[in-house]
Amino acid sequence: MKPNNNQFDVAIIGSGIAGSTLASILARQGQKVILFEASSHPKFAIGESMILETSEIMRSMAEFYDVPELAYFSSENYFEHIGTSHGVKRHFSYAHHTEDQPFNRDHTLQAVIPKQPHGHELHLYRQDTDYFLMTVAIRYGAKVLQKTNIQSVHIDADGVQLTTDREQEFQAEYVVDAGGFRSLLAEKFDLRHHDLPTHSRAIFTHMVEVPCYHEVSATKESYQLPFQLSEGTLHHVFEGGWLWVIPFNNHAKSTNPLCSVGLMLDPRVHPQQSELSPEAEFYQFIERFPGIAAQFTQAKAVRDWTRTGRIQYSVKQVVGDRNCLLGQAAGFIDPLFSKGLYTSLSCTSLLADRLLAAHKTGDYSASFFKPVEEMTLGFIQANDHLVANAYRSFADYRLWQPFSVLWLLGAYLELVKLTSDRAQTIDRSNYYRRLQNLRMVGGGFPEFERLSQQIYTLLDDCVTGASVTQVSQQIKAHLDQTSWMPQTFRAILNGKNHLPTSKLHPRLLRRKQGFFGTGDYRTHFFADKTLPFFIQFYLRDRAKYGSSVLQLKRTAKLWRRGLLPSPQVGTAIVSDWPSAIAISAMVISGLVIGPRMLNSSPNLASTASVDKTVMGLVNFLDNPTEFKLACGNHAGQVVDAQVQGDRITIKVVSGGIDPRRVTLTGSLNEQGVFNGTYQTELPTGLAFGKVRLNFDQDGSAQGVNEDWGGAIAILKI
Repeated sequence: MKPNNNQFDVAIIGSGIAGSTLASILARQGQKVILFEASSHPKFAIGESMILETSEIMRSMAEFYDVPELAYFSSENYFEHIGTSHGVKRHFSYAHHTEDQPFNRDHTLQAVIPKQPHGHELHLYRQDTDYFLMTVAIRYGAKVLQKTNIQSVHIDADGVQLTTDREQEFQAEYVVDAGGFRSLLAEKFDLRHHDLPTHSRAIFTHMVEVPCYHEVSATKESYQLPFQLSEGTLHHVFEGGWLWVIPFNNHAKSTNPLCSVGLMLDPRVHPQQSELSPEAEFYQFIERFPGIAAQFTQAKAVRDWTRTGRIQYSVKQVVGDRNCLLGQAAGFIDPLFSKGLYTSLSCTSLLADRLLAAHKTGDYSASFFKPVEEMTLGFIQANDHLVANAYRSFADYRLWQPFSVLWLLGAYLELVKLTSDRAQTIDRSNYYRRLQNLRMVGGGFPEFERLSQQIYTLLDDCVTGASVTQVSQQIKAHLDQTSWMPQTFRAILNGKNHLPTSKLHPRLLRRKQGFFGTGDYRTHFFADKTLPFFIQFYLRDRAKYGSSVLQLKRTAKLWRRGLLPSPQVGTAIVSDWPSAIAISAMVISGLVIGPRMLNSSPNLASTASVDKTVMGLVNFLDNPTEFKLACGNHAGQVVDAQVQGDRITIKVVSGGIDPRRVTLTGSLNEQGVFNGTYQTELPTGLAFGKVRLNFDQDGSAQGVNEDWGGAIAILKI
C-alpha cells in the first residue's frame, strides 16, 4: 500500500521560536511533524531580550529531548554556533525619568546577569534566531511549508484535517496553533478576551546610530555601575509607560549595527496621537523627557515604524480535544520584564512531553493536556499582575525603587527553582511533574505569593488616594521583614544601584544564613539535597556550557569535516580530538570555584576539602575510562560512571585468571566525602561492603574498604 504522505502525527501552525522548537523536539523523538508558515524566513519579529529563566528552560529542553541546538541561544558562549548578528546582555538596567526634568542618575538600577556558570545572556536578532530554529526542525525530519496559509481546520474524534490556501489537505492526530495574535483556532472557537489589568500600546522599529546612554549623560564610573548601559537591555521608565533600547552592536564580535527601540504607553494616560505618524508621535513624546530625547537625536530608523493599539489579550481556554494554542496564540501582556519567551518555551516544553506520551497511549483529549492550559493561563495571569503593578509604580520613583526588588526576587526564585529541579531530576517525566508547579515568578513558593499580594494591595491603595510616602514605606517594610530574601537584594532595597558582578560569595555557603536558607524555604527549593550536590551540579554545568569547551567541540566538528587541519601543540599534532576535549574540560571545570574563594570564609573549616573532592569527582566523571580501581592486590578498569540525581554509580571490570565486576554506588556527604557501597561479582556469588573515598583534583581518589579496613583507590591510567 502506498503511504499517505499527507498524514502526520502533529501539525503545527506558525514557525516562530515556539513552533519551530516544538517541531524540532517532536521530529528528533521520531514523530512525523508538519510545520506551516504563512510568510517566509527570514522575517522581522520582536521579543529580543533573553532572561535567565528562558535560557534555563532552553538548556533543559536541549538535555531532556536530546536537541543540543536548543541551548544555542541561552548564552553568549554560543556565538561561534549562531553567528554574531546577536547582541550580548550583561544586565537589565532601568532609568526612572520625571517629565520635564533632567535625568537623575541616582534613579538607575542595574540588575547584573551572572557570567558563571553559563555565560551572559543574549539580545536575539529574531530574524536569524527563528530561521535557524526552523532549519533545526528540518534537519531532524520535520516537513516545513513556507508561504502556506491554513484556511480551515476540522477536528473530530478521529483526528484533524487542515486545508491550505492552495486547497491542499493534510491530516494529523493533533494540531498546535503557534500562529500568534491572528490565531486561527482562537478565532474559530471564539476564545479571545481582553479582561486584563495591564493596558499598553506600542510604537517600535530598528534603528542605527543609537549611542550608548553614557555618551549623552554621564560616564559609567560616575554612575558607579559595573557595566556600560549599552551592554545590556536599557529600560527608560516614566509615569504611564517605558521605552526599550536593545542593541545588537554592543560587543567586540558583533557584525550587526542595529538597535531595537520601542515605546510602550498606557493609552489611558497617553492616548494615541492619530493625527501624527508613528515616527512623529515617538519623537514628540520623548521630548517630554530630556534625558531620553538626548539618546535619539542622531538615531535613524532602518525600517517602517509600527504602531499598535492595546496589545493585551488572553483566551478562555488553551486546549481542546486534539488541539492546543501555544505562545502568543494563547496570550500576550507586555515585554517589560521579557517574560513572553519564557512563557512560550515553558509551555512548549511541557506540551512536547504530553504529545510524546499521547503518541504512545492515543489519548489526545483536552483533559490529558490540561496541565499545559493551567501553566499557560497561570503564567499569563502572573505576568499581567506583575506588569500592571509595575506601571503603577512608575508614577513615582519612591514606589518603583522598592517594587523593583519584588521583581528581582520573583525572577531569582523562579530561576533557583528551575535550576534546582533540573539538578535533582533523573528523568524527563519527573522534571515535568515539577515544572507544573511554577507560575512564572517566585518559583511556586507560597510565601512569595503572599508577599506579592500584599504589595499589589498597597499599590491599589496608592491609586485610590493613599500617601505615596506611606505606601512606599509599607512596601519596604514588607520586603525588609522577608527573612529568605538574599542580602544582595536587601542592599538594593537600602539604596544600592546594582547587583554584584559575581554571585559567588563565601556567605552563600553558610549553613543557616547562606544560599540554602532554612525551614520551608529550604525544603521548597532544595528538598533534602546538600551543598556538595549543588556544587557538583554547578561544576558540571560550567564544564559542559563553558566557552572553552564549546569552542573545542566546535573545532573538533570542523576538523572531522576536513575544514580545519589538526592543530599543533608544541611539536605534537593533536589527532585524537575527543580525548583533547575531555582533558580540556577537566582543566576548565577544575577552575570553577577555587580554594582561595572558598577558604576566605572563617565559618567553612572543611570547605577546601569539599571543593577539592567535588572538582576531582567532576574531573573523574568527565572521562572515567581513563581510570582504574585498585583494591588490595586486585585492579580493574573503570568502564562507566553515571550520575542520577545525587547518586553516583561507578562500574569496574577486571580480567585475568580471576575476572570480576565491581559496582560502586554512593553520594557525597556534607564533608565532600564519597560514601557508598560496593557489589562484587565473584565466581562463588556476590560480595557486598561499604566504601569511603576522598577525590583529589585530578580525578584520582584514595579511601578505605570499611568492612575489612583495606585500602582502595581510583588511579589515573
